[in-house]
Amino acid sequence: MGGAGGTDRNCGLYQFNPIPKNADLLLVLDRSASMEDPIGASGTPSKWSVVIPTLKSVVTATDSSVLWGMKSFPEGSGSACVASSVTSAIDVQVAAMNAKAVTDAIAATTDAGNGTPTGDAINAAVTYLKSLPDSNPKYIVLATDGEPSCAAITSGDTNSTDSRNYAVTAVTNAKTAGFPTFVIGIATTKASEEATLNAMAMAGGEVPAGATNPLAPQFYSATDTATLTAALDSITGQISSCLFPLTTPPPVPNDPTKLGVYLGTGSNMIKIPPDPNKADGWAYTDTNDTAVEVYGSWCTMLQAAGAGAVQIIYGCMMIDVP
Repeated sequence: MGGAGGTDRNCGLYQFNPIPKNADLLLVLDRSASMEDPIGASGTPSKWSVVIPTLKSVVTATDSSVLWGMKSFPEGSGSACVASSVTSAIDVQVAAMNAKAVTDAIAATTDAGNGTPTGDAINAAVTYLKSLPDSNPKYIVLATDGEPSCAAITSGDTNSTDSRNYAVTAVTNAKTAGFPTFVIGIATTKASEEATLNAMAMAGGEVPAGATNPLAPQFYSATDTATLTAALDSITGQISSCLFPLTTPPPVPNDPTKLGVYLGTGSNMIKIPPDPNKADGWAYTDTNDTAVEVYGSWCTMLQAAGAGAVQIIYGCMMIDVP
């Protein structure tokens, strides 16, 4: 057992640390000029001064578990709600071990955009994510400080109701296309802003785990560095995959007594029960045993602990796993 077990899976036990299937995460960052407003009373830090270092810190910390990319909006510094406000340009392409590229782009971004064309930014994100060839699960994280101020930029429509509906429709379409959206509200205070962010968050399908009260915010509310960090940690934890490809199949096919999945390391390992119903435990994803997926509360615990806390042990024909 352990490192001394070697790689001969036909005699004894073979233990290894599996590598989860990671997720692609595209940060859609609002850089409108209102991000320069103070978070609270006059003299407090600006929204932007809180957002930038926090994003950089969390992106760096999750470099090995998330394939990050970034798109900022609105683009340029021209008129609001015009075609050039949102293009197909992506600040940083989604890629593995991409933290430095993303944090450099975040640091170079200024909060000097005119207008908030949220709906078109989400539409552009969807078009980009559809173009990615990998099979990873894909998500959007929208970080914004208020309501959209533009409906379709090709129409120049700035009606507030139209802009709100257009953004909610864009997030709905993103979810339908297979790209759920997490919505982070940066120091929002107006009831109308919170109502819009709630609608987008519910349309995106990724409300905070604790948002069981329908009167509570359904988006991730961030009012300072601590709450923004907590929101981002929660989001990146949730998208941490509980799917673990097996580089080689176990020596005894389709026998849960010959494979063990564990949370923790060393003497602190807790065995996760097999569950063929895929409700609360682990199961093979196919009859060829090419991967293991963990479900239910066990997946939640793995996400909180991080992929490095997962161990898989192979048994043999005459040896069950411990």
